[in-house]
Amino acid sequence: MTAQRIEAVLRPASVAVVGASATPGSIGDVLCRNLREGGFRGPVFYVNPRHESIAGEPSYPDVRSLPQAVDVAIIATPPPTLPAILEHCGVRGVRGAIIVSAGFREGGEEGATCESTMLQVARRYGLRLLGPNSFGVIRTDDGFNASCGAALPKPGRLALVSQSSALCAATLDWARSRHVGFSTVISTGLGDDIGSGDVLDFLARDAATDGIMLYLEGVGDARRFMSALRAAARVKPVVVMKAGRSLEGRGSLAFHTGSLVGGDDVFDAAMRRAGVLRIRDFSQLYSAASTLGAGVRMRGRRLGIVTNAGGPGQLAADRAGDRGLPVARLDDATLAQLHALLPPSTAEGNPVYVRGDASAQVYAQAAQACLLDGEVDALLAILTPFALTDADRFATELIAVAAAQRKPVFTCWMGGGAVTAARQRFAENRVPTFPTPEAAVDAIAALALFSANQEQLLQVPAPLGPTSTPDRATAQGLLDAARAAGNEWLNPADSKELLAAFGIPIVQSRPAYSADEAVQVAEAIGYPVAMKILSPDIAHKTDVGGVRLGRTDARSVRDGYENMLRDVAIARPDARLEGALIEPMYVERHGRELMIGAVRDPVFGPAISFGLGGTMVEVIRDRAVALPPLNPYLARDLIRRTRASLALQPLRGAPAAAPEAIEDMLLRVSEIVCELPDVGAIDINPVIVTARGAVAVDARIGVMPMPQPRLLYRHMAIHPYPSALEFPLELPDGRQARIRAIRPEDAELERDFVHRLSEHSRFLRFMFGLQDLSPAMLSRFTQIDYDRELALIVVLRLPDGAEQQIGVARYITLPDEESCEFAIVVSDEWQGKGVARRLFQRLIDIARDRRIKLMTGITLRENTRMIDLSRSLGFATRSDTDEPELVRMTLDL
Repeated sequence: MTAQRIEAVLRPASVAVVGASATPGSIGDVLCRNLREGGFRGPVFYVNPRHESIAGEPSYPDVRSLPQAVDVAIIATPPPTLPAILEHCGVRGVRGAIIVSAGFREGGEEGATCESTMLQVARRYGLRLLGPNSFGVIRTDDGFNASCGAALPKPGRLALVSQSSALCAATLDWARSRHVGFSTVISTGLGDDIGSGDVLDFLARDAATDGIMLYLEGVGDARRFMSALRAAARVKPVVVMKAGRSLEGRGSLAFHTGSLVGGDDVFDAAMRRAGVLRIRDFSQLYSAASTLGAGVRMRGRRLGIVTNAGGPGQLAADRAGDRGLPVARLDDATLAQLHALLPPSTAEGNPVYVRGDASAQVYAQAAQACLLDGEVDALLAILTPFALTDADRFATELIAVAAAQRKPVFTCWMGGGAVTAARQRFAENRVPTFPTPEAAVDAIAALALFSANQEQLLQVPAPLGPTSTPDRATAQGLLDAARAAGNEWLNPADSKELLAAFGIPIVQSRPAYSADEAVQVAEAIGYPVAMKILSPDIAHKTDVGGVRLGRTDARSVRDGYENMLRDVAIARPDARLEGALIEPMYVERHGRELMIGAVRDPVFGPAISFGLGGTMVEVIRDRAVALPPLNPYLARDLIRRTRASLALQPLRGAPAAAPEAIEDMLLRVSEIVCELPDVGAIDINPVIVTARGAVAVDARIGVMPMPQPRLLYRHMAIHPYPSALEFPLELPDGRQARIRAIRPEDAELERDFVHRLSEHSRFLRFMFGLQDLSPAMLSRFTQIDYDRELALIVVLRLPDGAEQQIGVARYITLPDEESCEFAIVVSDEWQGKGVARRLFQRLIDIARDRRIKLMTGITLRENTRMIDLSRSLGFATRSDTDEPELVRMTLDL
């Protein structure tokens, strides 16, 4: 029902304009004119008590007077009028409203009060609101232009979603001259009710949309947003641009990671993990619109370059190197073909230099040779218009070559008036074109990054499981004790004890509270030892003289203790000095100093960082950031994106360090921030890694309030794979099966399962004739977000060792987060044998554990087995009032 109401707002069948006007230049006049001229086929009613008619149509005094209930009211009246108007909408049965009016909370206390009252009224009637401050909604396939824009854009397959009205207007103006079309334009404005997540859910289902451009000024509910973003990115490319990078404050300077990792780094990591492309400025946004609108996709990073001028080709190659795009090494067959086609001095390799006096046919043949090379994933064609160059002819020949290839072709026809017609021809034929080599390479690199991010989207990390066996009780006890004492940080000794509880190798530290005790501890540990100041107020010990290394006997330990406390007291007279930490000197030949950290972002929750470590980390500033949970693939990618990855290789006689040891430590830090919601920041610096392994030498861990209620993983933006839900199931014939959550790699199991269902079973499950699952449906069924939905499958191991799926039950949480819709189907050969009951009961139990209050479903009246099963499990059933052939099933959890 919620999704239907949102669709009624974004794709309505009937409309009322409240505040309609015939006064030229007024917002009411623009809205009415756009609806008329756009060709909207549904009924449109005008509401304005000061007019009897507008544009020859009757004008009604209020919404209650309308001759019929409408899907959406478009409201352009002053803020104080909104509560009463929405009250009328609720009484008349209107399903939602688009509010273009401005002057709410951004206008001061009075506007904020009006906004709050307006929302209360809307919630009382179940009205869904888009706005306030919305630019409006455009649907080109319906001719629906309920916007403040100048004209209906050209139809296309691209959707634009923006929190900014100004950006919507500017992008539509830009698109008109470049033949970029849109299926949908939606401005969320302040997003009081319908936000970016709701719109993404709608567009993910929208058959008219193939790609999504999203402009953000902020993110509210990160869990809701990430769920919707990841769901949309699984089926369609999404490009995101976010304002406010310079306003993102750096983290706490009390620890190294906080000074290195800011909010924008975490946002970047979130977009990478969501499988979307994050861009930085308007030029990139428009480039992305061109490439996405043309349906361009990258399936590799190796770039071929063809140019009729050496300089621009070299500029493109240089830019490719800067952007991490390898310039393809052409194979011998391609080089031989080019050598026969071009003068000897030009057929040297890649970039392929086609001289300025070459014909359009020769240029196109050189481009084709590169595209046919297996080492080339994408081609950039550059043309400089010389006196005898017919730029339009060259474009025509290249378009023909591009149309016959599956690999993407990008173009850069440099210049002005001489290449205008050629650029127009490229746009008309959906071949991306750019004014400079640098802009073209930037767009190609962005698409390659998008492809890499899609790989991250497919990763579904699980907790480390039995091989990890962390001592959670010890770790939680350390955090609870620190919190009870009013401390915001664990001391270094306790921090390392917590790391050890999760299986991370550490250098053991022992506290000493006097010089005599320091000597006793040092002799027990064994010389030489290191001494570090113990103070809850000092983060960077070296900065205040709080470290003494290489103490080899009792006298040096005693003197070092006394001198260190004296020096620190002078440097930090405000600090509480409790004593010193004594630990063995950890000296490893060929050891590399690295750093692993975590921050707690206020929007996206925990984020993990990795890079070079030591005392100069703020100067070196080498870091990469990723959202947990991590798995080996994501951990390796995090390492690869840093300069520290080079330090792990053989270096100046030193053997290669053990990357698997760092990978394992990253996975265990990921498990810490996943399993302990009250862990704040983590700073492990240095981590010393050699060929034999990695050890945490120093560490500091922050303590946060324990979230209430204690819902597992609620503090995270991405829910881990729920391996704890796996459950054994004995089948009636004695064979053992398993109930577990579905994974992306189960796509073939799911496809085979649906294929084996009888036509009747498929009809009862999907309520339409389904022969097979499309790739989009298969992705949607297997690549799920475990926070907002769950699919449990029953898996049976066959005698040959292969797995076979024999049932699936799933629920999807509705936007109210308190109710869900379910569906269940079992293989024909296993129906009537108790499998469905056990599977369904398991799904109900998990939904109840997750604090869902209501489970609902719908089935055909002829599906008596489903109806009887639901009743036996406590569901109430009733006929659907609108469609009597359907039966609704409801269970109060």
